[in-house]
Amino acid sequence: MQFMSTLHYSAFYICAILLCASCICYTLLQGRVIRQQNKIYIMLLANMLFCAVSMICVIFFERQYGAESHFIADMSRFVSYVFHDAMAPIFAYYVFLVCGNAWKLTRRTLVLYSLPFLFTEFVILMNPLTDWVYHYDSAFQYHRNWGAYSIYVAAFFYMMMGLQNLLRYWRALTSAKRNALVFFISLVSIGILIQVIWQDILIELYTDALAALGLMLSIEDEDARINTMTGAYNRQALQLDLDTYFVMKLPFQVIGVQITDMDMLHRTMGAAASDTFLRIVADYLRTLAPPYRIYYANLSTYIILLPKNDAEQAADVAAQILARFGRTWKSDKLETLLHAAVIHGVAPDNFPSSEDVLFMADNPVPSHAEQKVLSGRDLSYLLRRLEVERALHRGMEEHTFEVYYQPIYALPSLRLKGAEAILRLRDRVLGNIPPAEFIPAAERAGLIEKIGEFVLEEVCIFMASGVPDELGLSYISANLSMLQCVQPGFTDRMKAIVSRFGVEPAKINFEITESVAANDYSVLDGVIRVLKEGGFTFAMDDYGTGFSNMQAAFSLDFDIVKIDKGILWNAEKNRIGRAILENSVRMIRDMQRKILVEGVETEAQLQLVKELSVDYLQGFYFSKPVPKDKFIELVRSGQAPNGPSAEREASS
Repeated sequence: MQFMSTLHYSAFYICAILLCASCICYTLLQGRVIRQQNKIYIMLLANMLFCAVSMICVIFFERQYGAESHFIADMSRFVSYVFHDAMAPIFAYYVFLVCGNAWKLTRRTLVLYSLPFLFTEFVILMNPLTDWVYHYDSAFQYHRNWGAYSIYVAAFFYMMMGLQNLLRYWRALTSAKRNALVFFISLVSIGILIQVIWQDILIELYTDALAALGLMLSIEDEDARINTMTGAYNRQALQLDLDTYFVMKLPFQVIGVQITDMDMLHRTMGAAASDTFLRIVADYLRTLAPPYRIYYANLSTYIILLPKNDAEQAADVAAQILARFGRTWKSDKLETLLHAAVIHGVAPDNFPSSEDVLFMADNPVPSHAEQKVLSGRDLSYLLRRLEVERALHRGMEEHTFEVYYQPIYALPSLRLKGAEAILRLRDRVLGNIPPAEFIPAAERAGLIEKIGEFVLEEVCIFMASGVPDELGLSYISANLSMLQCVQPGFTDRMKAIVSRFGVEPAKINFEITESVAANDYSVLDGVIRVLKEGGFTFAMDDYGTGFSNMQAAFSLDFDIVKIDKGILWNAEKNRIGRAILENSVRMIRDMQRKILVEGVETEAQLQLVKELSVDYLQGFYFSKPVPKDKFIELVRSGQAPNGPSAEREASS
């Protein structure tokens, strides 16, 4: 009966032991003891566990054996105080780690924060000699002394310190972390308050353990942060951790690893093989940096974040990664050579915000970037791309985009046939930005759809004015991006825009580059088919610059194929270039497509094109792209196509 009473009296401590032991076992089995935060959490649980075991020993020996077990009960209570006193400062440090603020703690600051704990531990350790914390009277009754209350005062100090740190860096935490820490502090405070007021209700350790369970479920469980395929932290974790570092104003080293031929690997070996090699790369990176600092940012990019004071280590890691990509990668059945660009920078010096780091991860590196570590001034390309992207947003807001027109002439009469609409961007900060620079940026920024629709609307406005008919234009060409074509409802929007302005679809010719068309010609085939049924025409732009399969490219129902200017210019230089141009013309004609040659800039080039009997031509020999009003003036004045004009001389 006495034993059952003792067991009942120990119920809260038994529950605390079960909760702490379960959390420790689960955390260890899941392998989540790699970060300092995880280790401090285990330490916190261990303190609770030892404290609860000690208190059960105290209760058991006090109630079962009374004064006969005075020494054992006294030592058990002494041990419980030693461990109990450490819980509050451990938790305060845990909050620092969760908030990401531990990097800022200097040795001097840590010593100052430790003073209350060191004082109370000294008081506890001196208790066998002084009875400052507790004592047993002659009847073996336990009594608290002033030292016991000083422990609660110190615990309150550390709880307030943790709460202050939590509130200070509130924005740096996710809602789950905020809620878990607030829940812990609240529940522990309630437990302390109850046990201070009602000493016989031994609930404090149970509330501590219950709160620790909440920490495990909300903070320590990182399954949602892990990319299951690579084992590295995922993009969401990268975003959250970057936000934390920047909110905390913590400088750090950034290493980016962009595998530049992952798309080619995916095409040649398949998805399973590319996933395998991504895992192999991740495994290798974990040999160079702690696993919790490695992130899988996108399909071909890893990001490693290291503390700023590890500059030499970061530079060494970047160099080792670059050297490793000079050798083949092997799996059980496959072997391949991967190419990578390695970027090394410092935040906030090179990357002022988390968006800048993600921008680096998502942007392809310059063509010369392989086989070297990009750092310092090498990263200026990122700044330029970011400025161009901002210029795109300004262009949309401030209406600084303008559509220029370049005339297209028919052979052999050199009669005006049509015009190509070419978008220009004059930014108030960067000045003129060429399409070759801002179009890829628009695709990356998700603005290409709006920009494409803007161009088509401008073309339709021009067509609806009646001036093109007056000038003798049969059609105006507008360029399409593959990213536009794959958007839901794309064909319906194109039809709706043309219909809204009352323009005949046959007067609109859509141009698609060869390399883009080859990217997914099955999708494009459906788009072209639907729009051609609506009366539109299509041209393959820049023929001869891409790497498309010839059969695939010509399986698309193009009306016109535009031969790239590079083929024309090379035809002037040597016999091989001439043969390539002639064979290209012959092959396109055999496919029963109209032929347009771009880049005609000299009289000799004009005569060469005439000899080949192509259908259309355009180039600076007649006019560079000009604003709409100037285009109208140019055509009406008859300056073109009758030889080089002042306009042509200015453009050469």
